[in-house]
Amino acid sequence: MIKRLFQRKKSSLISTQYKLFLKESLGITPRDEKWYLQAITHRSKKKSEENKGDNERLEFLGDALISLVVADYLFSKFPDKDEGYLTQLRAKIVSRNYLNKLAKKLQLDEFIIYQKTKNTYKSLLGNCLEALFGAIMIDQGYEKAKQIFTVEILEKLVDLNQVKTENRDFKSELFMLFQKQNKTVNIDIKENQTTNNAKKFVAVVFMDEKELGIGFGNAKKEAEQEACKNSLTLL
Repeated sequence: MIKRLFQRKKSSLISTQYKLFLKESLGITPRDEKWYLQAITHRSKKKSEENKGDNERLEFLGDALISLVVADYLFSKFPDKDEGYLTQLRAKIVSRNYLNKLAKKLQLDEFIIYQKTKNTYKSLLGNCLEALFGAIMIDQGYEKAKQIFTVEILEKLVDLNQVKTENRDFKSELFMLFQKQNKTVNIDIKENQTTNNAKKFVAVVFMDEKELGIGFGNAKKEAEQEACKNSLTLL
């Protein structure tokens, strides 16, 4: 008894605020805090000698988990949709850009440990979200991690209607439409010089040699996407 009284209480590896975030936002009480510390530690800054690793390995694990959970969710959500539709929708949700947005909505950015420099880490937030769910899977098990991502992320933070319209690949949509109709489509892209010598591009979509839609942009892909979008709108 006396020995227990004088035993030093083990210090926490993660902050009280981070613990509160895990509890209130995700319903988690960590069993092994080292995974949660590692999940928010970017390779540019390692937290302590007790946690020598960064979050890259957990990111690898979380990436696989999230992809599987999203696939399962969409498969159940859209029983009448084909593989192509489900694949495109999953790709949008698990894209680094969209995961960055989800991590921001979750306010995970307040807890990430990284070396602040002039360098910008474009995928910092999304990678950390993946790493966090990799940590949850190790600490709480696959089923718990799946449940949390489904309920707290997919059902509360993801707007599927918005996802469907964001980052649409108008070129692929247009080509698929023409393919089904056995029609030929071509895109002609030209470079124009503006008055200030800046490069601008013009893209024109032709259907069986008939001009269908036109688009402008600072890059070839931008002009091409606008031309395809305008063509789909016309059709």
